[in-house]
Amino acid sequence: MMLRSATRTSRVVSTMLAKSRQPTISICRISKANKSTTTPSAAAVPTKGAAAWTKIRLQNWNTVVQDPKVKEALPYIGNAAYVALASGFLMTDMLSLRVALVGGYAGLVSFHALHPRPLQIPLRWSAVFVLVNAGAAYMLAMDRFGAPLSKEEEELYQNHFSQLTKGQFYQLLTLGKKQEVPDGSILTREGRICPRLYFIEKGTAKVFHHGAFAANVDEGGFVNDVAFQIGEDEGAYGTIVTDGECSIIVWDQAELREHLESRSDMDRNTKYLLSEHLMKSLLKQREARRWNQKIQQRLSHNPQLSQQLQVEEKQIQYP
Repeated sequence: MMLRSATRTSRVVSTMLAKSRQPTISICRISKANKSTTTPSAAAVPTKGAAAWTKIRLQNWNTVVQDPKVKEALPYIGNAAYVALASGFLMTDMLSLRVALVGGYAGLVSFHALHPRPLQIPLRWSAVFVLVNAGAAYMLAMDRFGAPLSKEEEELYQNHFSQLTKGQFYQLLTLGKKQEVPDGSILTREGRICPRLYFIEKGTAKVFHHGAFAANVDEGGFVNDVAFQIGEDEGAYGTIVTDGECSIIVWDQAELREHLESRSDMDRNTKYLLSEHLMKSLLKQREARRWNQKIQQRLSHNPQLSQQLQVEEKQIQYP
């Protein structure tokens, strides 16, 4: 009897325990299910927001494209773009050409983009051409106009460097160094290689060729410009000595050549500037020889004065 009652009691307890465990398992299953369902929905919120925003933007753009006024303006936009391109190809000034091409290709970008189904290849390449020509126009504008000049620099440009653009003149000043040199400073020696190019901003220098005075280099003149134009291994044309204190601008020839190699317009204008100075210098030397000949003719009629000048000339120490 006692065994039967114990067996019944154990069955009742096991039944009660089984019933008590069922809700716990179901709750765990529900909680796991809730976790599995809530996690993806939380991650999907930003994606849905971005998609909704993109959809709104497309709807707004479609509204613009479908506007009757926009459809009516499309032929004018396209024709104006091609007129700008054609006018650009006819221009000889590079800056104007680049600006016209920027306007033309920007018009083509607008023309293609305002169609309901724009052609992607022409649209994208037109945008690339806008960026390329805009960058080229910026570089040309900087080369032509450059940074604003001070009053002294503006005066120096107008008097001696007008063959260059203001942008090129500003680059030239940036590469050079201003120096104050005392009287009797030897800038170049005849036949010797000098790695520098000089410009006399204020003062005067004397040119000696084969030991004899040849000419003066006045304010606004270049020194060692002949050797700079011929090449790196060329010696100086003559010995040039400052006559009094001078204010000069000095360039390193190698650095200046390297700068000019990648700038064809500035290189051409600089060569023109130096050639014009060389021509003026040769004319001065010719005038100096003429005056020397006239003086020699007059001295031939006055032997006493001629002997006195010869004595004084022997006392002069030429560099």
